[in-house]
Amino acid sequence: MSVLDMLLTRYQVRRNARQKAAFFQYASAISHSAGYPCRVEELKSGLTCRNIIAGDPEKARVIFTAHYDTCAQMLLPNLIYPQSRVKTVLAQMPLILICVLAALLFGALAGRLLGRAAGVAAAYIVYLSLFGLNFFGPANPHTANDNTSGVAALLEIMTALSGDQNAAFIFFDQEEMGKVGSKAYAKTHPGLTQGKVLLNLDCVGDGDDFLVIQPKNSDAALDRLLRAAFPDENGKRAIHCSARNTNYNSDQKSFENGAAVAACRNGRWGFHVPRIHTRRDTVCEQSNLDYVRACSLRLMNEIKGEKQ
Repeated sequence: MSVLDMLLTRYQVRRNARQKAAFFQYASAISHSAGYPCRVEELKSGLTCRNIIAGDPEKARVIFTAHYDTCAQMLLPNLIYPQSRVKTVLAQMPLILICVLAALLFGALAGRLLGRAAGVAAAYIVYLSLFGLNFFGPANPHTANDNTSGVAALLEIMTALSGDQNAAFIFFDQEEMGKVGSKAYAKTHPGLTQGKVLLNLDCVGDGDDFLVIQPKNSDAALDRLLRAAFPDENGKRAIHCSARNTNYNSDQKSFENGAAVAACRNGRWGFHVPRIHTRRDTVCEQSNLDYVRACSLRLMNEIKGEKQ
C-alpha cells in the first residue's frame, strides 16, 4: 500500500489527540526506517501543539514542513485565491451571508415572541454558533488535499532522501486554528531559518499549476534555487511568485525566510485552491506527489552542489 493510500485509509482524520497519536506512530515508523530520529515537541501557546520533528532542523540546510492537523467540516468550500485578496473575500461571502441571514431570521422570530433584547441576543448566538461550526464543529472526514497531500509528500521525500542529514522535516500541529503550532515553534527556536531553506507544502494534491511562493525578503540565491528545483515538468506547471503579491496563509508565514508550494486550478477567476474544508476534499493525485518529490530532491542536489 502506498503512503497516500495508507494515509487516506487509516489516518485521514487527524483532529483529536488519539488520531494525532496514531498518526505519529505511523510517521515515526517511516522516519526511523528512513534514517531520521523522530520526536514530538509539545508547546503551549493558548492551545497545546504537538509538532512532530524528524531529523535535526538546527543542523539541516533544508527544512521541509507541512501541517498534519485537519479541519472541521465547513458549510461551503473554503475557496482560496492566493493572488487576489478581493476574490478570496468574495468567495467567502456566500458562507457569511448564510450565517447572517440565519441569524436575522432567528433573531426576528425570537424578537417577536420574547422581545427586542431576546431577538438581538438570539441573532448573535445563531451567527456565532454557525460561524464557529466551521472551526470547532464535526471533523471533516475527507482531507485528501488539505493537508493529507502535504503530509504524504513529506513522508515520500523523507523516504527518498534516506537519512540525508542536510534535510529535516517538521509536521506542524494546529495550523487550522491560526498557524498556532508553527508560530510557537518559531518563537521557541528563534533564527531557525537563517541561512536555510524552509519549504512548506500545503494543499499540493489537486491541480496541475503549482505556486512556488518565495518570502518577501527572498534574495537572488533563493530565487535561483527554487526556479532550478521547480520547473515545468510532466504536465505540471510552476508559477514562481513572491509573498509580496501572493497571500498564502500557511505555516511558512511564521518564519522570516519561509517559502511555500501549493497546487492550484486555473479557472475563470484565476488560480485557486478548490474544495477544501468540505466532504468534497477527495482529490490528491499521486502524480502531484511525484512532481513535488522530484522537485524537492532536485532542490537538495542544487544546495549540495552549491556547498561543494
